[in-house]
Amino acid sequence: MKKVVKNIAKNTGGVCLIIIGCMLIFTPGPGLLTILAGLYITSFPGKPFLVAKLKKTKFYNRYVINIESKIKSKFKRKNK
Repeated sequence: MKKVVKNIAKNTGGVCLIIIGCMLIFTPGPGLLTILAGLYITSFPGKPFLVAKLKKTKFYNRYVINIESKIKSKFKRKNK
């Protein structure tokens, strides 16, 4: 029973993230990353294909490279 409740909560949270991400695409904010986070959390048929397709988009690459560079620069500053 706990596993079913946990799965329902996980999928509900993922769907909420996907909906929020769709709204963030039209406003300033990390919409695509929020959608991807929601997709990673949810479980549904065809998920690996959809995630792989989204990772090939130019928007995903632009966001990931930008965020990685910010994280690396902050990490270097804290360790010096």
